[in-house]
Amino acid sequence: MSEDNDIQNTGRRKFLASGARLFAVGGMAAFAAAQAKKSQRLANDPNCIKLFTCSDCIELPNGCQLPKAQDFRATNTDALPPKG
Repeated sequence: MSEDNDIQNTGRRKFLASGARLFAVGGMAAFAAAQAKKSQRLANDPNCIKLFTCSDCIELPNGCQLPKAQDFRATNTDALPPKG
């Protein structure tokens, strides 16, 4: 009797673990699909903010400390708007 109960519990655990894995993978797939659809919708939107370089970032003149921003400031001081 105890052996039958152990087999039943093991089967139930495997079933629940498989269900949890399926739910997690399905959730990640749904999220990825939603993000892909969103990126396609915003592809040619003029209001979508796209920052390709540090010069486009509003934080650059305020003292952004990222290495890319520091390098840009060191080489392009004339490209920055004046502080104040």
